[in-house]
Amino acid sequence: MLKNKKYRILVLVYPIEKYVGHWACSSESIELARIIMEGEDIKHRIKTKILELKPHAIAIIGKKVAEYHSLLDQVLKNIPEFKNIPRIYRCQNTVLARRIGASKPSKETLSELDHWFKFATHPKFSLVLVQTLTDVDLISEALDPTMVAACPYGYDKTIFDPDLSELERSIDVGCYFNLRNDDRRKKLVEKASKICKKNNWTFKFELGKYWHDYANLIRRSKICLHHSDQQEVPFRIYETTCFGTVFVTDPLTCKIETLFEKDKEYLTYQPDFSNLELVLGNALNDKEKWLTISKAGKKKARNYSWDKVAETYVVPALEKLLKTREK
Repeated sequence: MLKNKKYRILVLVYPIEKYVGHWACSSESIELARIIMEGEDIKHRIKTKILELKPHAIAIIGKKVAEYHSLLDQVLKNIPEFKNIPRIYRCQNTVLARRIGASKPSKETLSELDHWFKFATHPKFSLVLVQTLTDVDLISEALDPTMVAACPYGYDKTIFDPDLSELERSIDVGCYFNLRNDDRRKKLVEKASKICKKNNWTFKFELGKYWHDYANLIRRSKICLHHSDQQEVPFRIYETTCFGTVFVTDPLTCKIETLFEKDKEYLTYQPDFSNLELVLGNALNDKEKWLTISKAGKKKARNYSWDKVAETYVVPALEKLLKTREK
């Protein structure tokens, strides 16, 4: 155990989420222990790790929130000194403000919007971390007295490592996302393919690629094209720019300007794709421009590895939470 860490967090990870960036690793102030929730003797593993780590809080990742709370309740009955340990949840992109308009959500209406919100409203959580920065105040009001804090996406450096050596960038333009029955994404792929063929640029579309396979595709691409769901800040902007690949997307909102600078660290095209060819051409046909954006994006992305995000956003929230509980 690293005795110099200020906080200790135990994380219960839904198996499919084990490579998701949040709670990926320890940071300067946080010692992290992760339990992948699969296999035998899960309750025993949780109890053993709690007694070993003596965590200040327990975080839960994934969709089996109710089940993991129940398991924790069973385990903590036998170690009563930890029965009131705070539990933490982190919301994925929520884009709540765009979904409810001018109305104010309550805990009840929030839980009915989708399963992610339902998880966040679980009464066992003491702290909810919110990825969509424009939603923090709204969710905070709805979940009061549960503490709510901002926490943008942080990538896992064991996969998305900015210090990996450069690969040959043989792909000029890549689209690496699932279509999700989204006609806009389908149209983007079709449009980009035609533009690249016309200009003799190499183009690659891959869906269903994750983690290391996805990272290798990004590293071999000069540009990664994206289309957002609701103009939210996507995790792909972090995982693309950290490799120096230029990220090109439809216009983003949700306080993107506090995270990345448009036209300097990433590029945008019009929602109707009317200037897509121009945006791609300006980057691909001007090596100096491409390199300038590549370097700037990569430099900014270094701020968003999970260990950096944890220090900037999670540590202050933890300090506030634990001080509140001491009273």
